[in-house]
Amino acid sequence: MMWIYKNTFSVGGLENIGYAPGQDKLIVLSNQGRGIFDCIKGEKIARQHNDSDWWEYFNQTTNSIAGFDILDQIEISTCGLYGQDHLRKITDDGWALTISKPEPDDTPFEEYLVQRIYLVSPDKKETIFVTKDGPCELRAFGFSDTGKSFIVALSCDLTIYSRE
Repeated sequence: MMWIYKNTFSVGGLENIGYAPGQDKLIVLSNQGRGIFDCIKGEKIARQHNDSDWWEYFNQTTNSIAGFDILDQIEISTCGLYGQDHLRKITDDGWALTISKPEPDDTPFEEYLVQRIYLVSPDKKETIFVTKDGPCELRAFGFSDTGKSFIVALSCDLTIYSRE
């Protein structure tokens, strides 16, 4: 399979995420500040720890925020806790991300309902489990504009996959 799991980062209080337009760089907004991730490499590349009040830079009308560091001067549309998830669910070459209806979790937690996220191949013959919510709330999931990476953002972590 051409998709490679890159990393899962703990992000306490993850609120919103957004891909920079036409890139595989992702801005993450949390109650700990702002971060930028390179989703091809699966690495955190910039961080503003002291800036937990990113809210003052946040446009509540468009749910967008001005980037910083390598994304300086770029307006990034975000989604998650604030704003509907607008990330692409299908790539140009037909890979798709789907989410299950709430269903019982794995043993011994089957009394709890979870939603599972799956990657589906273009020919629909492969369905690959990516991750699930649970104690952490689903914020957003989807592909970058380039179709070379996808993320799943929960209230407590960020999972990144990419392909060459």
